[in-house]
Amino acid sequence: MANDDQTNLAVNSSTNQIPSEPFLIAFDSKNGMRIEAWLDYFNNACKISNKDNDWKILNISKYLKGSALTHYINSCLNISNFDDLCNILVENFLKLNIVNLSDFLNISEEII
Repeated sequence: MANDDQTNLAVNSSTNQIPSEPFLIAFDSKNGMRIEAWLDYFNNACKISNKDNDWKILNISKYLKGSALTHYINSCLNISNFDDLCNILVENFLKLNIVNLSDFLNISEEII
């Protein structure tokens, strides 16, 4: 017979998650997700599951894939404030979408 501690740690076989964790779709920028929208989604799921900022800091890496996880490992491991972590993630993924004026100038020269 399992004791209460073992029961609480049982993994739900259909979702492969500990029952007390929120069900979340992982962030993957390759799927066209926007980090700002995903962070809102993450925050809302955590709020519904009564997860605080400490839990978010400790567990967000479980829900990051690809370059987002790499960036988290390289730049965010020592951050203890969830808002700061969000700002760094957003800043990193916005940088990828910024287009230089020179990119437009090169295109316009090719067209002319």
